[in-house]
Amino acid sequence: MKKLLVYMTCAAAAVMGGTSCSDFGDVNVDPEHLNEGNIPAELLFTSGQHQMLGSDWDVWRNGCIYSGQWMHQIASPGNWSSQAKYHWQDDYSSAYWGIYSGDNRGALRDMKDAIEAWQDDPQHQTDYQIARIMFAYGMHRMTDLYGDIPYSQAVQPDLYSYPAYDTQESIYMDLLKELNEAQAALNGAPTATMSSADNFYQGDPAKWRKFANSLMLRVAMRMSKVDPAAAQQWAQTAVANGVFESNDDNCMLMHAGGSVADDSSEPYAKIFAEADAGNFFLNSFFVDMLKETNDPRLAMIATVCEDPQIKYSAGSDFQYGNSDPAIQQGLPDGVSDSENSPWYIGKYYPEYIDESAGEFSAYYRSRYSTVNRYTYSDPTGPTFVCTYAQTQLLMAEAAYRGWISGNAQTYYENGVRAAMQQFTQFPNATALYNQYMTSAAIDQYLTENPYDAANALEQINTQYYINCFCDGYEVFANWRRSGYPELTPTYFADQPLGTSDTDGTIPRRFRYPTAESQDNAANYEAAVSRMAGGDHFDSRMWWDVE
Repeated sequence: MKKLLVYMTCAAAAVMGGTSCSDFGDVNVDPEHLNEGNIPAELLFTSGQHQMLGSDWDVWRNGCIYSGQWMHQIASPGNWSSQAKYHWQDDYSSAYWGIYSGDNRGALRDMKDAIEAWQDDPQHQTDYQIARIMFAYGMHRMTDLYGDIPYSQAVQPDLYSYPAYDTQESIYMDLLKELNEAQAALNGAPTATMSSADNFYQGDPAKWRKFANSLMLRVAMRMSKVDPAAAQQWAQTAVANGVFESNDDNCMLMHAGGSVADDSSEPYAKIFAEADAGNFFLNSFFVDMLKETNDPRLAMIATVCEDPQIKYSAGSDFQYGNSDPAIQQGLPDGVSDSENSPWYIGKYYPEYIDESAGEFSAYYRSRYSTVNRYTYSDPTGPTFVCTYAQTQLLMAEAAYRGWISGNAQTYYENGVRAAMQQFTQFPNATALYNQYMTSAAIDQYLTENPYDAANALEQINTQYYINCFCDGYEVFANWRRSGYPELTPTYFADQPLGTSDTDGTIPRRFRYPTAESQDNAANYEAAVSRMAGGDHFDSRMWWDVE
């Protein structure tokens, strides 16, 4: 984000008099304001790259309140128990849609503009290919959240005021083509001219090739049920092209010096540590899963604070808590801390009530696990986009299915080990890592939880679920694709109270923005007509077959 601010300053300086007045150029470009006629393409790329990963606006709503609770990784008995029970709210469900062209986001629009600026420029061919990969990433995330979406006509307002919705199948085929073409063009290419404007790899084409191919593998494996032949073909292509080889290749956005006062902070961390501090806890399902297998990552993910409601911006009062695995305890989702609620936790789970300390609502924040402040709640920590660990686990599944060469067990063990070692990439977690995530602890975990070919799909995808913590969109997508880990519906989701958008089953997608049904009605209706269940949380998209 610092780079973005630098570019904005430079662009503003140029607009306000830092350039010669001897040539007015295009008289249709407003010199008094930043616009597509005078914003450097590098600035558009940086902004789009950053915002495509999510800001606290959508991460709070789509990523935490919805996906995180639906996937039983976090719980919020104080504020957000209603949404955990699949109650639909338009601005929450549609939050990520803003990356099209929202007032505060427009990441896809910015990336599209950068692509068009560089496409025919010989000096920016590496930049152009990188922008294609980034655009594919954003569109992949969009279609996985909503299903059929505007794609071929998207973010081109001069040509398409009312963009049509492409089918997800056609989008997937084009995403794979785009990724394959872009990675091939980067083979032997020079460092991108934009270099430092690229917050992932500083314009390194070799790194971007690996990311494109690792993302290609992710896209391919998403088709494992709906089109296994195509999934196999593209998985083989991705691996042959060259995917991530170690954690050094991880695609991530660092947030050194990130501030919770703006979007420079890691978005999940901003929510957990400042914006909604003390209202999100770890889910009992997730904590128990890690405890039952003696997973050393529990200490890196969880902490118990005396008062987690003290916010990060409070400075020295901010509490890092106790990460001892022995004291970690999660909360169920879908329950309330209000004694007046029909879902009050004390009515159904008396074990959460300590009579000696008074009612549950008076003390639970000091006794249950929230998200660790040295790792995922660190505003200066990384946002992981795509990792070596995830790639190895997907390769383990592909090998298990006989789609690629290599040993599934080896890929699995590499993935687990990399997922644990990945915590070294959190800038403030060194001491915690050295205490709990030793080589011996990792070896012991693999010994106690060996690869089991009879349960390989469950085992592999459960590990993927753990590694994707704080990427709720990817957790939600891969769970729908694989069915693992096996989750039960949220407590009381089948109750008639409220505005639940399912019959008590876990959602399968997000609903389109209500504005689309009004502003782009014909194309919206055409897309909805292709869904068996209509525009609801429980309608399945193309690749999500039973």
